[in-house]
Amino acid sequence: MVRKRFCKHCKVSIAGRSNKIFCSANCRKRFSEGNKNSFVSYEKKNHNMRLFDSATRIAEMYFQMSPFERLGLMREYIILARQGNGKMREVLSNEFLMDCKNDYGNPFRGKRGKSYGSLAQACETYCQYFWNASARDVVYKIVAEPEDGVTF
Repeated sequence: MVRKRFCKHCKVSIAGRSNKIFCSANCRKRFSEGNKNSFVSYEKKNHNMRLFDSATRIAEMYFQMSPFERLGLMREYIILARQGNGKMREVLSNEFLMDCKNDYGNPFRGKRGKSYGSLAQACETYCQYFWNASARDVVYKIVAEPEDGVTF
């Protein structure tokens, strides 16, 4: 009786030698790479900390402006991101920065900061109100600009 074997990485059935574990060399390499998240990778943790610091500094400038000036500035941030500025895209659409349970990206931590949130949260609110779409969809050009060209 021949026992069916499956690749450890992609779970595809394997034919050939009886001691073969992976279906290809590519699957073997991908399996050995492990996770690329902040808990495992020092490089990824460092990248995230720099991103959160940048988001905090940008948000501080944003929240120090009057509410009417904020609308124009958020529009400029979104235009920058839609034109391909990778860092701005990441700051405006990062899921961790959008989570209201953490303080990353919030320039005013503590009780006072709860009402402000992060720039990603402000962008999500802006995009829901003016574009009727999520910030990620707007920033990555998944949603087309409004037909009249006016976003607010």
